[in-house]
Amino acid sequence: MNKIFKLILLFLLPVTLYSHSLLLNIYDNQDGTITIEGMFNTGESAAGAFVKLQALNSGEILFQKRLPDSNELTINIPKVKYQVLLDGGPGHTVIKEGVPPKGGFIKEESKEVKKKDKSSKMSAQLSSSKAVTISIVVAFILLFATIFISIINTNKLINELQTKSR
Repeated sequence: MNKIFKLILLFLLPVTLYSHSLLLNIYDNQDGTITIEGMFNTGESAAGAFVKLQALNSGEILFQKRLPDSNELTINIPKVKYQVLLDGGPGHTVIKEGVPPKGGFIKEESKEVKKKDKSSKMSAQLSSSKAVTISIVVAFILLFATIFISIINTNKLINELQTKSR
């Protein structure tokens, strides 16, 4: 009985999972520049995260630099369509389409560039998250514990019914 009590107590203890995700904000300063801000949703600094501006049509790298301690960079808006990539390490990559300049983007002949499906990128980040993995494992352990206890109780009831019927 003591072992079962300890096992139940272990499952009833709150399990706190700390998870964070990288946030990317792009602000148009209305003066031909943009401010790129990166931080984690827990309020942690994203200083040192890698910022890259990449042309959508050609794939050319337009700008790349690490975020300073202030968590933001101010740069000139590129004239071609671009995307902003913020890489904070494994599982912490955010991509957003860039803000257009006042006159709009320059039209250029598009070369075939493979675009990554954003929904598959999001699902890959979700499935690789430690918090999600741990939550799934805990859920399965609780499911199997419930089934195990149910089997034990069912066997007890069957035995009681058999002894009463004799």
